[in-house]
Amino acid sequence: MTSPSRARSFPVHIPVFFILSALVSVLLSSPAAAADYELAPRPQWLQPVALPESENLSSGESLRYLLVDTQINVSGEEKERFYRVAMQPLNQQGLQQISSISVGFAPAYEKLVIHDISVLRDGKRRDRLKSAEIKLFQREDELDRGLYAERWTAMLLLKDLRAGDVVEYSYTLRGSNPVLGDKFFGRELLAWGVSIERLYISVLSPREKALQVRIADTKKDHEINIQQRTKGNKVRYFADLRHTEAVRQEDGIPEWLSPFPVLQYSQYTDWHQVNDWAHALYRTPGGLPDEFARLVAEMAGNPAQKAAAATQWVQNNIRYFGIEHGVNSHRPSAPLETFERRFGDCKDKTVLLVSALRELGIDAHPALVSSVDNLHLDERLPSPGNFDHVITTFTLDGKRYWVDPTANNQTGSLQEMSLPDFNWALVVDGKGDSLTAIEAPVQDQRRARVEVRETLTLAENRKTATFEVSSRYTGWRAEEMRSYTGYRDRETLGEEFLQYYSRYFPSIEIVAPIEIIDAEHGNELVLKEKYRLRKVGEDASGKNMLKLVASNVVETLRLPNSLQRQNPFRLPGNLQIDQTLEVVAQSAADIRWSEKGGGEAIANPWFEFEREVRKDGNRVTVQYRYDSLRKSVSAANFPKYLEQINRVESDLSYVLWLSSASASREERRNRARNLARDLLSGKKSDGANGGVQ
Repeated sequence: MTSPSRARSFPVHIPVFFILSALVSVLLSSPAAAADYELAPRPQWLQPVALPESENLSSGESLRYLLVDTQINVSGEEKERFYRVAMQPLNQQGLQQISSISVGFAPAYEKLVIHDISVLRDGKRRDRLKSAEIKLFQREDELDRGLYAERWTAMLLLKDLRAGDVVEYSYTLRGSNPVLGDKFFGRELLAWGVSIERLYISVLSPREKALQVRIADTKKDHEINIQQRTKGNKVRYFADLRHTEAVRQEDGIPEWLSPFPVLQYSQYTDWHQVNDWAHALYRTPGGLPDEFARLVAEMAGNPAQKAAAATQWVQNNIRYFGIEHGVNSHRPSAPLETFERRFGDCKDKTVLLVSALRELGIDAHPALVSSVDNLHLDERLPSPGNFDHVITTFTLDGKRYWVDPTANNQTGSLQEMSLPDFNWALVVDGKGDSLTAIEAPVQDQRRARVEVRETLTLAENRKTATFEVSSRYTGWRAEEMRSYTGYRDRETLGEEFLQYYSRYFPSIEIVAPIEIIDAEHGNELVLKEKYRLRKVGEDASGKNMLKLVASNVVETLRLPNSLQRQNPFRLPGNLQIDQTLEVVAQSAADIRWSEKGGGEAIANPWFEFEREVRKDGNRVTVQYRYDSLRKSVSAANFPKYLEQINRVESDLSYVLWLSSASASREERRNRARNLARDLLSGKKSDGANGGVQ
């Protein structure tokens, strides 16, 4: 199972040498499955589907999808998935997109059968299967995320394609991963990111084996009917859709919500059957390694403190790397194997942690979750296909806790570690018959806070300044920053922060390396930065204008490109930002003007915001507070949300006027000395060099 992509703001990169060392171990220990294909006619069980007639084409298209025909057969001993596509390139860009056709498969348990490749030109169909070049190669797209799945690609290279041709090909993937058991299930998209003239999907199932079929559609505005046709002892469930519109691709859609309608099918009748399947896989294979058992026995504190210590040990000492080809995609390794090799994926690390917690007398279990599209997981058909990640759950003092062993950036107590953000889980205990909502035993696990204090101290000449920043992160925001800073050296980190502040202060330069202070207790991280501004403010009407921006709030309130939305927009969740900007002058007279008071306090269902301004002699302080209250705003409410953002916009920056830059005492003494020398020598002094301020 894959590890979730949780980064809210900062990317995490797995070090390459970790991947290579693990991969070498895999290749030496087990030979790769032989990747091959065969050529054969289309199977007899297919429902014939006619190609739609060609129609007038819109001028904006470069590639037209005429037919997408997907048929699944679960009535035999092995699963078969037939796939047929007909496309028509309309210009050079369209030709470029289909000059090669890629088909992915897993040779450990799937057989690729290629049926045909043809080109329809001027009403005549030409067979291209014999002339096509078919290349096989291994492509591990997920290695940069620490996953080795042994996926192969068959690339079909076609010759002599022209705009207006209709290119059609079909193939079947025969077989399925044996670790998934003898019940079949799956999900098929009922719309794509492009329009399709005809979209046909069918599932052929035996009458004696119950097959549930359901449409999952978060927008609830598609009218899609699933039809049934019985012939003999088999039932065909199918949807035959014409002129399906492209699903609009919008930025900012929450990762836990998919905009695509999906056809689900499953031979699992309830969640208890899925639990039984998972429980058979996750029965602890072997005892806890002796060395790890001794480490666990030495953990001090009460049960909650020991549970936190065990979790963080697994997070920090067992690096993440997944070997997920064949049955390894779902079957975990034994605790001894994971401990000795010191790497594993989510299921390996979970089994090791569960074993450790049980050694401590804590009732712990694996919990299957989905890292994407999980908000309405409880409304889906039961099947193992709903899950792509595993975390750990346990109960203490009547409260259920959830931890993710694949995280490597958590500190503090159980209550201070952030809650895994997956909404629903299947607790693997062999007993449960429903999903469990992932709820925080204490609300602090959902909260995060950022406290930033920026102090700009003007030099005597008011032309330069020092700029110091102290940032304190707590909760899940501390975990994000800990991850972000942990994968960068100080020089790279300093350069990235410098580029960030240069948007507001173009003349900024680093004075000292960034200081990172990780609290020994509590989920808290502090960063300290120090810069110099070679030039302060901007000259305007004989005065010096200094503009201060609540950058942390601005970045959090950043709007998507798609403002007329069809889908919800992702918000930060429970996050509080306190940002203080302080300008300190040498004297009160250096600050000529500053706005009085603060802005209007704003409260709405999505956030609260206020700004306060104080002037005390030679010091001006602008304090911002922003509280995010929700994880998303619906498409229907997005215009109202925009109105609230517009109310805030004018208060996100603050302008004050400084006295025009003056010469320092040393500069004034030098100018006076030069003026006296010029007078004694009889030279005329120009105003630029002779004036003394």
